[in-house]
Amino acid sequence: MNDNQLITRVEKAEKDIADLKKAVFGNNRPKPKIKGSSHQEPDFSLNIRAFVKRYAAGKSGPKRFVLLLAFLTKSEVGVDVELEKVRNEWSKMSAKNLLGKFNRFYPNEAKTQGWADSKAHGTYCLTNAWKEVYE
Repeated sequence: MNDNQLITRVEKAEKDIADLKKAVFGNNRPKPKIKGSSHQEPDFSLNIRAFVKRYAAGKSGPKRFVLLLAFLTKSEVGVDVELEKVRNEWSKMSAKNLLGKFNRFYPNEAKTQGWADSKAHGTYCLTNAWKEVYE
């Protein structure tokens, strides 16, 4: 290998390293929005399974509960939904990649966080703070 070939290889390696640094550390360009990201309103026109898959993935149980409640009320604050209805819909999507197993802790924690409220025994409704869940 002669000197010119070696210099060309070194220059190529330096360019590859610079490209890798940009990929790893960024280049201060705005990142594209990710499906279901915090900067867009949830799409309630989706069917319930698609909605859950898009917006509940990676969320905690209480947040998944609030998102399902939001779907059932079409994001209307103050509309009561019976807990049994929420559990019934949840049980239809108990696969791990959707909602998993329902836990009675979820609605209580959602209420504690202020995302949901319970005006009467066995019913839940959204509060104005529910949008924190998908942000």
